[in-house]
Amino acid sequence: MPSKQTKYFIGYLIEGEAATWHIELAKNISKRFGTWELHKKVPSHITIFQSFKTEDINPVKSILRDWIHTRPIPGSLALSGFNHFEERVVFASVDTDASSKQAIEELRGALRQIPTMPIEDFPVWHPHATLANHVSAQEINQIWDYVLSLKMPNFTLPLNNVTLFRFEENQKWVIEESFRLSEE
Repeated sequence: MPSKQTKYFIGYLIEGEAATWHIELAKNISKRFGTWELHKKVPSHITIFQSFKTEDINPVKSILRDWIHTRPIPGSLALSGFNHFEERVVFASVDTDASSKQAIEELRGALRQIPTMPIEDFPVWHPHATLANHVSAQEINQIWDYVLSLKMPNFTLPLNNVTLFRFEENQKWVIEESFRLSEE
């Protein structure tokens, strides 16, 4: 009998006031436009490495744990506006300082070394916090017009965690483990 592969992704867990803002806006968009209920399906996050499947997550956890414990807090991320990917996704824009961007690229480089990671699927990193996806072209235009009428987000977040998310059979993403950056 073949082993079962589980689906994961790696991200930064948005917490505190920024998470509350993100959840409330995603919920508001879902209710207003009848779109997929993102706020019920995945915790607030900024994706670092897109979803992948594996039978053994331990090599990934080992790299995340080692990477976290060998670095001081490198910088910050800022939710600072809105944008969209074509006619598919509306999101809060994320700006990174140079040290955060370098730290994330180093982590992504370490992940590339795992033989089972999908290296061909390593697109350029475009940090963002999704507000609406799984939408039609008409919906995206309506949602885009709506978010442009809102006050722009203004949250500066310390790069203090890297979180491994796991996809559950109930079609929901949950936190597998959150790794905290050292404050030393």
